[in-house]
Amino acid sequence: MRRSLALLLIALMITSTTLAGCLEGNEDNDDQTSVVQTTLVSLEGASTSDCANGGTLIHSGLDADGDGTLSTSEITFTQAACNGAAGADGSSGADGTDGSNGADGSNGADGSNGADGSNGADGSNGADGADATGCSDQALHDSQYSTIVDCGSSLTFRHHDSSMLTWVEIGSFQASPEGCDMGEDECEGYAEIVTYDAASNTAFYVNAVDSSVDMISLDNPHAPAHIQTIDVSSYGEPNSIAISNGVVAMAVANGSDDMANGHILTYSTAGVFLNAFEAGVLPDMVTFTHSGDYILSANEGQPNDDYDVDPEGSMTVVEVATGTVTQVDFTSFNDQRAALIDAGVRLYANPGSSTVAQDLEPEYIAVSTDDSTAYIAFQENNAFGIFDLEDMELDSIVALGTKDYSEGCYDLSDRDGGVEFTCGQPVSSMYMPDAIALFNSGGNDYIVTANEGDGREYEGEPGYTDEDRGDDLTLNATYWSERGYDAAAQTELLLDENLGRLKVSIADGDHDGDGEHEEIVGYGARSMTIWDANGELVFDTGDQISHLTQTYGEYINGYTASRNDDKGAEPEGVTTGSYDGTDYAFLGLERAGGVMVYDLTNPSRAMFDQYITFPNHVSPEGLTFVDASDSPTNQPLLLVANEVSGTIAIISPVHQSVPSHAPGDDQPCLASDTGAHLAVDCGNQLNVMGDTDVHWTLVGQYDSGLGEGASEISAYDAGSHRSFVVNAVTGSIDILDMSNPTDPYLLHRLSITNGEPNSVDVHNGLVAVAVAGVGEEGSGMSKQDAGHVMFFDTDGNMVSTVIAGALPDMVTFTPDGNGVLVANEGEPNDMYTIDPEGTLSYVDLSGGDASTLTQSDVTQINFNAFESQRATLATEGVRMFGPNANLSQDLEPEYIAVSPDGTHAMVVLQENNAFAKVDLTTLTVTDIVAMGMKDYSLGMYDFSDKDDGANLATYANIYGMYMPDALSTFSVGGSSYYVTANEGDARDYWFDAADEAACLAAGGLEYDDEDGCLAYSEEVRLDDLDLDDTVFPNEDDLLDKEALGRLKTTTANNCGDTDNDGDLDFICSYGTRSFSIWDSNGALVWDSGDSISALMISQGEYINSYTEKRNDDKGAEPEGVVVGEMFGKTYAFVGLERAGGILVYDVSDPTAPVFDQYIYLPDHVSPEGLDFISAADSPNGAAMLVVAHEVSGTVAILQPFV
Repeated sequence: MRRSLALLLIALMITSTTLAGCLEGNEDNDDQTSVVQTTLVSLEGASTSDCANGGTLIHSGLDADGDGTLSTSEITFTQAACNGAAGADGSSGADGTDGSNGADGSNGADGSNGADGSNGADGSNGADGADATGCSDQALHDSQYSTIVDCGSSLTFRHHDSSMLTWVEIGSFQASPEGCDMGEDECEGYAEIVTYDAASNTAFYVNAVDSSVDMISLDNPHAPAHIQTIDVSSYGEPNSIAISNGVVAMAVANGSDDMANGHILTYSTAGVFLNAFEAGVLPDMVTFTHSGDYILSANEGQPNDDYDVDPEGSMTVVEVATGTVTQVDFTSFNDQRAALIDAGVRLYANPGSSTVAQDLEPEYIAVSTDDSTAYIAFQENNAFGIFDLEDMELDSIVALGTKDYSEGCYDLSDRDGGVEFTCGQPVSSMYMPDAIALFNSGGNDYIVTANEGDGREYEGEPGYTDEDRGDDLTLNATYWSERGYDAAAQTELLLDENLGRLKVSIADGDHDGDGEHEEIVGYGARSMTIWDANGELVFDTGDQISHLTQTYGEYINGYTASRNDDKGAEPEGVTTGSYDGTDYAFLGLERAGGVMVYDLTNPSRAMFDQYITFPNHVSPEGLTFVDASDSPTNQPLLLVANEVSGTIAIISPVHQSVPSHAPGDDQPCLASDTGAHLAVDCGNQLNVMGDTDVHWTLVGQYDSGLGEGASEISAYDAGSHRSFVVNAVTGSIDILDMSNPTDPYLLHRLSITNGEPNSVDVHNGLVAVAVAGVGEEGSGMSKQDAGHVMFFDTDGNMVSTVIAGALPDMVTFTPDGNGVLVANEGEPNDMYTIDPEGTLSYVDLSGGDASTLTQSDVTQINFNAFESQRATLATEGVRMFGPNANLSQDLEPEYIAVSPDGTHAMVVLQENNAFAKVDLTTLTVTDIVAMGMKDYSLGMYDFSDKDDGANLATYANIYGMYMPDALSTFSVGGSSYYVTANEGDARDYWFDAADEAACLAAGGLEYDDEDGCLAYSEEVRLDDLDLDDTVFPNEDDLLDKEALGRLKTTTANNCGDTDNDGDLDFICSYGTRSFSIWDSNGALVWDSGDSISALMISQGEYINSYTEKRNDDKGAEPEGVVVGEMFGKTYAFVGLERAGGILVYDVSDPTAPVFDQYIYLPDHVSPEGLDFISAADSPNGAAMLVVAHEVSGTVAILQPFV
């Protein structure tokens, strides 16, 4: 290598910059200003006093005065990187091998065709395709919902954090008479409670109208069929049903005397009567313990309409095995009336006549996980009972208290003209749950309640009611005045459009019994609540349900507005279930309609997931969750009995949607079908979903504001939470603060003068940068001269510098950080008159202190030992054809991946379509392996940019050279594998010339006003070539510009002309429009085939229209690739330079990778460098993918959402 001894110091004029508003990601940056300081690095030729054999002086320091030059006073670091002395000439190489044999003679004439064979037998039928949901995802521009999934029979409202699977109706059953009129209540009561038997795939539902329990088959949940009716009218009216271990238990109220004891009836799941057990008065709910050993019924014991007979509430326990019946009363609490009232338990009915046991009305039961405790909802009493199942006695009664509506915003009137939320309203409302359910989290039981609310209203003589309207209350004027409501405000408060229409309790709120209310008390909490095992409140949904039942300022169900004066949406039914490893609560809304789903992962902060509504099902009452393991579809089911419509809805999470966008982003999303996959378009990103539960989401972004070239390669340091980004526009390494992935920003700019940073890597706080020369030819600092590897700390302070080879294009650390490898591409100059050798550099860091590095720590690894094997390698398929170049000059190392065990490195020789394998113990190249070619006839591709759209077709005798750019490595079962992004690259060199005459005079081939003078190009359009007439009998059609005529191809090395007759026997093209997996010897293990081409298309159109313009070249052009592990799997991430976006594949099985998803980011153009950060190294504990985009000059940060 020639080096100049002349001093060359050209300071790059980059001043300290104040950035305002150039940071994208978190909107909080709009007002953020950040002073970015610049470190300047200056390279100059070293004098002989500094380096006897020539070299480079490197100066570094902070540009303190911001003038863009590195003055003497600002220099804080200087190092001489000196060339070693010239070595002795090597010995002559061995004689070359004999030349190849001459061409074979021409083939004889073909023989005549034989007779056609007989037709083969028909193949067997393929497997049935998956059921289609027939659903479409539509964007909503609403503050709380981003998408609505419309399936016709159900509408599911989703938001940006919703889980991936959307619950939709897959079937239904009408229990009510065909043609019944819901407006006339003709359908009501035919289906109230529903349960399920897994062994027989049978659902049982309560039909109160006909006093029966009916059975329907769910063998096909899409079309449930009636099996049998069990008539229990001789006993009375069924209220509830439960199943365990093949036994069906029914709670049946006395049909002849509703003040008399009812029964628990048992049947087999085949509908055969087993037994009848006497229960208490009005058995209203029945359930089994988890073991199935006991049946429990809640006997509500409601009074008669005249309220002159008030039976005791009770609980009945039946031991299934023996038939032993235990009647449990609550008389032991009769003498605790005053204490219970003081604690908040509502005990007031029929004052002076009813005891505590008579006043308590058990509504619902949930059993603890260990079957030791039963929790009883006393709805009208606004309390829980905690029942000991071992001692068979009620241990305690816990008051649930009231909810303060002033802490939220509610619509409490049916006369306010629609959706009118008012905040801070002075109402205390009682929880009063109807249904309750239990789940376990972290070893603790929790109770979930549907806080419906219920007043007592009996219309006989004398009857009784505790309910009235707000405007009928007399407020304690003094008390309310002290609360800030003067007389006028008190009057306004009780207007119809405010609280005047609200149904309130006259039995509560009058603290001193003088007829004036100090408190306005309502029924129900319009919410779902989670309580601990002691009855302490853990979580409440607040006012969320009220808001979630409306969108765009209108109620989703118009009927809801007419119920705001009562109990609003009226949560009545609730159940819990688990799927995909997450616990969920399903909440039925009796008046608003539909079912709300909540994620119970954190019981103290349950998260709303989605809201399913049904146009044809009215008033959900009973809900039953069917686990996937018990379901006939192997997917969980939710059975919903709807009281008013008399129907049963069957819903399942079978429609795959995705979280629509990152938290904090209000962009709506629209889901659609690409024809093969679900695509979800959120405006700022589009995800085509494959076989995955993971959704990669754009959470943050950084815009350099400098456009193309300002963001090419990135590397992340876990210790400082910083990313180091190659910025070719400013010739710098930009240091980004990534401590908040949603808000990355430029922290520092490390500017390199007289050198071009091409690549960066970081390991344990040490930053390595590959720097190529940018000086004039003959300066000793040109691109064809030796470049450098510079080391910095994470603050941008220089640590040391060493000399590498010509055009260091990629740098990487070994896994243990003890070494750095550099791919020195050694490209020729633009005139192709200087062609340096391609080499590798190894920097030994095993000493542990990078600041003490010298050139003696650097080993230059070359390919000289393979010069004698040139002919053999060429025969094997290694491309070597540069003008006047020997093997070492022709080979151009592009990218390096080090085996996970650190013993070997695989090097991509892109233009040569080959691998080089390096032994890192001996620091020698041990093998050069040709990659071969890909047969395009095995797939469908579009090779034209002039065919007006996406037109995939199969063509014979076309081959692609893999020619990867990036590669990455991973290990499975102790074996190393390498993933390549098969971009393809032609040799094409242009130099500057004043005009055509000057171009030709300088030896150029042709002149172009824009590109200049062509020195060398291997690239040619196919329609400029001649095809063999025998191989391509349809040559004229193929060479049409709408077919193959526009395809860029090559004849270098006589590629395609097998018989040297001047026409092509097959067609050679660049890249394979795919990514591949290779073993540690460079043998092909798997290739993605034509899948990338297909994935770029949605409904016959390219997702990114620019892709069409590149079909004649290299198509989507896979360029970057990285491999990472998360969720116990190994994933490959492939950046598509021209189509844009990132492909994700599960490569846990290297022989059979699975498409995961394709992420297209329209605001980020041409992904170049991809950097995977594990969850352990991420600043927020979630894996990150940092993608540098060359054309847009941006960095995108993506994270997985499950």
